[in-house]
Amino acid sequence: MTYHAGTAAHSDRVGAAARAVGIELALADEQLEVLHWAGLLHDIGKLAVPEKILNKRGRLTPQEWAVIERHPSVGGDLLHAISPGLQPVATAIRAHHERWDGSGYPDGLAGRSIPLAGRIVAVADVYDALTHPRSYRPEAFAPALAIEHLTTGAGHLYDRDVVDAFCNTRRRAAH
Repeated sequence: MTYHAGTAAHSDRVGAAARAVGIELALADEQLEVLHWAGLLHDIGKLAVPEKILNKRGRLTPQEWAVIERHPSVGGDLLHAISPGLQPVATAIRAHHERWDGSGYPDGLAGRSIPLAGRIVAVADVYDALTHPRSYRPEAFAPALAIEHLTTGAGHLYDRDVVDAFCNTRRRAAH
């Protein structure tokens, strides 16, 4: 797999944003550390995804989506295998594509059954993915449009409290 500077920058931004949301939610220092590492490593399971799928321009086939949808569980399993002490980070990584209404993957968790760290990383990841070019979408969304996507999905796709906290961190960063 080829190293892409964009992937590293995305992971850095997601880690920083997830930690900032944790601060906004007044989480304990240990939880902030988990958020930081989960954001940095949230896509580590993509090491098991062929580069031709990761960099494909245009829509993925159902078979390609099935490969992509394995990355949260592969990443979580990998970290857990490295050290059981990484379980909180592994749990967040596994949950970062779960959705509030149960429509996410890999486990179809819903609402508060989704670990909080996974809900936070999900919002940070979506915002960053929308506001930066992708192989399948070379034009980035304007930040306001990405915020609109998150707020529209709050209570349906994303935890409303997490979206509100994320938006508060963005407003503070803008001033």
